[in-house]
Amino acid sequence: MRNRNLPDKSVAGLVSPLGSDETVKGLALLDAAPFSILQSDNLIWPQPKLAKTLFRMKTGQLPQSTRDLEGKIIGSGAFQRASAIKNLSWDGAQYSVKYQVTGQDGSLIWVEEFGERIEGTPTQASHIKGVIKNITATYLRSERAVYLAQHDELTGLWNETRLTEGLEHAIALSKRARSEALFLRVYLSNIDQINEVYGYDVGDKLIKGVADRLQDMFRMPDLLARIGGVSFGICLYNVSADSLEPLTDRLKQVISDTPYPSPHGDLYVEIDVSSTELAVKAHSSFDAYSQTRLALKHKTIGAVTQYVPSMGQLKKKPTKQQTTEEDVLDALNDRRVSLAYQPIVETKTGELHHYECLLRLRTQEGEVISAGRFIMEAEKLGLIDLLDRRALELAGETLRQMPDVHLALNVSAGTVQDRGTADAYIAALRALGPAVNRVTLELTETVALEDPAMASRFSVETRSLGCQFAIDDFGAGYTSFRNLMAIEADTIKIDGSFIKNLARNPNNQTFVRMMVDLAQTFSVKTVAEMVENPADAALLKRLGVDYLQGYMFGIPSSSPAWCKQAS
Repeated sequence: MRNRNLPDKSVAGLVSPLGSDETVKGLALLDAAPFSILQSDNLIWPQPKLAKTLFRMKTGQLPQSTRDLEGKIIGSGAFQRASAIKNLSWDGAQYSVKYQVTGQDGSLIWVEEFGERIEGTPTQASHIKGVIKNITATYLRSERAVYLAQHDELTGLWNETRLTEGLEHAIALSKRARSEALFLRVYLSNIDQINEVYGYDVGDKLIKGVADRLQDMFRMPDLLARIGGVSFGICLYNVSADSLEPLTDRLKQVISDTPYPSPHGDLYVEIDVSSTELAVKAHSSFDAYSQTRLALKHKTIGAVTQYVPSMGQLKKKPTKQQTTEEDVLDALNDRRVSLAYQPIVETKTGELHHYECLLRLRTQEGEVISAGRFIMEAEKLGLIDLLDRRALELAGETLRQMPDVHLALNVSAGTVQDRGTADAYIAALRALGPAVNRVTLELTETVALEDPAMASRFSVETRSLGCQFAIDDFGAGYTSFRNLMAIEADTIKIDGSFIKNLARNPNNQTFVRMMVDLAQTFSVKTVAEMVENPADAALLKRLGVDYLQGYMFGIPSSSPAWCKQAS
């Protein structure tokens, strides 16, 4: 382990003075404990309570020497730690080493130890001070990120990124050895209907069940991966096209003909199978994916549809591609749509009132992005109601887990304006039971203006269940309060364009004051969006705005305060 400067200056700065209240509080928040090593082996804990919490043990059981501590270290961590300390060849030399220890309660704890030689000799460090910090949560997140870079979260199989590498290798090997290899695409053709009728949880269990059965059928060196929300890819070595029909018959027997038990009774999965010959027809992983996708579009009655050149060839998508219906459905079925939570606080007290739920999309490459453009494309494709339902489903899980949390959800025009999708959304709200009282639905002002009668009907029906109803981006469409009263909103959210840098814009101050006065006249609460600095917050408080939202109080996060408290 190479000595280096401490990477975490906040931790390094806490080493001295060790006895101050601020230091102890800071270390407690970090789940860290200071230590000293005297005469190369004696281990001193200036704050034994912090050390006891860190190692999950009683004070009398704390290690009293470096040998005691190294006895609790798992694997090669003890050797790395000893090497790092041995290499402290001058006063002021520092080290950092990570290792895993066993807590007294049997738990496995990842820690990072920072230390500095205070005084010693050229051959022996006789006095070292440092801090040991619990990094278990950070380490596990990092490990999980590495795992998810190559594996599908739901099934545990390889993902498309990892399979792409395997296909390129298989194609190169087949060309060199002049051997046969096939690529199969297994498409679950009725999962969308199952998701719609029984919910995504049931659909997920079926997808996992299919993955388990496929794993039982195929073994290395064959490659198996989930390559989309409802598709699996299989690379078969030393298998010819002549073997396809009996193989696909077996696939359909195992996957489709055998039922999957569920709370709703036995369910069946229908599959379509397509194939192409690697190194003969498909000379790259892109060829393999596109050719099997094209073959599915030309599927015929039979066991498998084999790609033939007359079917054509898909062109590579440009970097800035248009979102397709398949993209939206894949993101939903692949569970790549999630929620980020942004706090909304009470103006007078500064205390948390509720969170707004904002959609986030994890791309196939693993990047988590705002779903703004994705939502607009989904609206054009007529699929926005599926995203709204998914957001409600995720919020419902949070409401069940956190009985004191209140959430606000955005509802799109495509959901509200169609009677069928509106009724389905209301039915999903009703299924939340008492938790529905902790839901606020937000509809943008422009949508409400397009059809006030529609907005009013949706407001009345959802509020009758116990929800609250808010008009979002208020002021952007310059609607009248007469329209607002027809919709019977409980809250208006003042559009952020009027709030940003409000303290320096007298015209916007007049407009906001007018909206707040009118809202108070009709007993409607107000929320100011995009509050980013103390000056604007102080002015909004004087103007009588009820709630504040913006980066000043917290950015949208997939790990809100309650997650941090739970950990």
